[in-house]
Amino acid sequence: MGRLQVREVVARNGFMAALLCPAIFLLITNENFRSLQNLSNVLAQSSIVGVVAIGMTIVMIAGGFDLSIGATAALSGLVAVVVFGHGGPLLMALGVAAAIGCGIFVGLVNGILVSRAQINPLIATLAMASIVRGIVLIASEGTIYRAQGDAAGITAIALGRWRLFPIAGLFFIGAVLLGWLILRRMRFGHYVYAIGGSESASVLSGVPVSRIVLLTYALMGGFAAVSGLLLMARTGSALTNAGVGLELEAITAAVIGGTRLGGGSGSIAGTVLGVLLLGVIRNGLNLNGVSPFWQPFVIGCILLLTVAISRGASGRNRGRSISRFV
Repeated sequence: MGRLQVREVVARNGFMAALLCPAIFLLITNENFRSLQNLSNVLAQSSIVGVVAIGMTIVMIAGGFDLSIGATAALSGLVAVVVFGHGGPLLMALGVAAAIGCGIFVGLVNGILVSRAQINPLIATLAMASIVRGIVLIASEGTIYRAQGDAAGITAIALGRWRLFPIAGLFFIGAVLLGWLILRRMRFGHYVYAIGGSESASVLSGVPVSRIVLLTYALMGGFAAVSGLLLMARTGSALTNAGVGLELEAITAAVIGGTRLGGGSGSIAGTVLGVLLLGVIRNGLNLNGVSPFWQPFVIGCILLLTVAISRGASGRNRGRSISRFV
């Protein structure tokens, strides 16, 4: 194996291996951590981030990213609760459909701004995040909307378990399977990798670049909506600050899993491992009595270290990740 190949292996897997060390240490030394109940909790708590991280992986492989997913999740949760009303299964089904449709619509708008209007993904999705969060605040007037009547049973989705397996984990598994099918078994997925590798070459090869990019953002909106439903279901309420920081955690999980910020490289399996590693780190901090106020700080440091190590080990790609977005 040549020096360049070694550097690329380190870039993709070195930091992930480093993160596995505290997980293994906790597994061996902490009896509470390795209990089946706690491992089930890790999966349940990771599911919300995990769903959007799958969508973010697809967008990032295509060479973009989405900073509006937290706001989209909040809007989707609000739409669901409003449609639910005091109704039974029919209204609940309509609420879920409306929430997912709302998320897909926001994603389509993002896709149009990026693919058709040629607006920088950073600016487009950051502006959309502000717009959507503003819509949530205006529509709710800053109040909390709670699921009422039969709709209050929605909490069973986020908090319920089949034996020890969390029901929320089923949504994560479903997102993983869908993401894997899209990237590995569909022509759409091959186009996503091609566009992230070289957009100009993809155009010359006849790939419908604009349409594929548009669809990646629409998918991202759908994933964000599902995550918003899980967030809402956890408390049975639509909170105006729901989803804050969700995009950072999704990007961090994808990058830890080997998805390149510049596009063209990444995998669903890697992102799943990244999501679970973040969940393990957060769980370990909780078990050791570390204040939750430190968790965003730790996650931010992890993202910076991951990118720094990845770029340092892949010197030949230096600057490529940033140049695609400025």
